Amino acid sequence: MATSPVPMSHPATAIKNPDGTYSVRIQHTVGGIVTEVDFKNPYFAEVLARGYAASLNGLAQADAAIADAVADAKPVIADATADINKALAQAKSQAQTILSDAQKDATALLDEADKEVEKLKADGAKLYNDIKAQAEALLDAAKKELASAKAEAEKLAAEAKAKVDPKPAAPAATPAAKPVVEEE
Repeated sequence: MATSPVPMSHPATAIKNPDGTYSVRIQHTVGGIVTEVDFKNPYFAEVLARGYAASLNGLAQADAAIADAVADAKPVIADATADINKALAQAKSQAQTILSDAQKDATALLDEADKEVEKLKADGAKLYNDIKAQAEALLDAAKKELASAKAEAEKLAAEAKAKVDPKPAAPAATPAAKPVVEEE
């Protein structure tokens, strides 16, 4: 069954025929092209004809209302589309501005972080050199102290050894004997 609308220039009308049947008259153009649909059942013809005419007229009214709504909606849709495009352009512009600002902020933060890292490296290197210098000074002092302690220990060990194992006194030097000279 076709669902396309029947073109009508005037509303469809149900007409009673002289033989008791009914017809629906549909005028398609103002120039007079007409179609008649006959309903020959003597019992249901009137109801069927009036229902068919009402159906055609209702469809025509609905189609007209839809066409009017579409015609009325076209400018509204065009305005809404323009407003949406304008809002979209503004949103894109704002998003671009926000993105640009965020990139600038991120770059500034990265630069600041790089400077902080360099400062921490310099502070770490200085601290390392200070600790190294202190460690070397402590090592030198410890070596001197060790050398001093060794010398003191050797002295004490020598004194202790002398007390425990005294050496006999060296014999007094005797004058060397004179050779005997014989006279002749």
